[in-house]
Amino acid sequence: MNKKIIISILLLLVVSIGAIEVAVGFKGESNPKKEEEKDNSNSEYVLKINNLEIKLGSEFSREKYGTELEYSEIPSCAFEGLDKTYTYEYYEINTFEDNGKEKILSVYFLDPNITTTENVSLGDDLEKMTSTYGTNYEKNDNLYTYKKGKTSIEFIVENDTITSIEYKYVTD
Repeated sequence: MNKKIIISILLLLVVSIGAIEVAVGFKGESNPKKEEEKDNSNSEYVLKINNLEIKLGSEFSREKYGTELEYSEIPSCAFEGLDKTYTYEYYEINTFEDNGKEKILSVYFLDPNITTTENVSLGDDLEKMTSTYGTNYEKNDNLYTYKKGKTSIEFIVENDTITSIEYKYVTD
């Protein structure tokens, strides 16, 4: 009877050790699911350029962003009212109307002199993107999309080089 108890205890220890290895990763490597959770610790992507914070889906104000270099508008085919585009030196902001308020739909990078909040820019390579954002992306041809809440960040990668970066707000 003592042998059965000892064998049961040893078996329980082996199973427990196996569960611990799965939780922390085999041979001390981090668990990809834990990294994924870490990557999604913030509920949405927010772009920070110098002292300016651009929150997707928030109300747009020309006073906050300054005078644009170019401005255009077209009747929206997806929303009520107009789709508006404000072009600045390093980026472009696209807006939409929501209950009479102008809100930020997307921010498109125009220049490698600005970076994402996590320090990725146009001209960086695919490895920097995946080491920064992880491998939990959706891929469609050369478009890589990372999602957080109602926001996404999209990268177009050509010949292992990032050629396009766009932050987007997901509307319902």
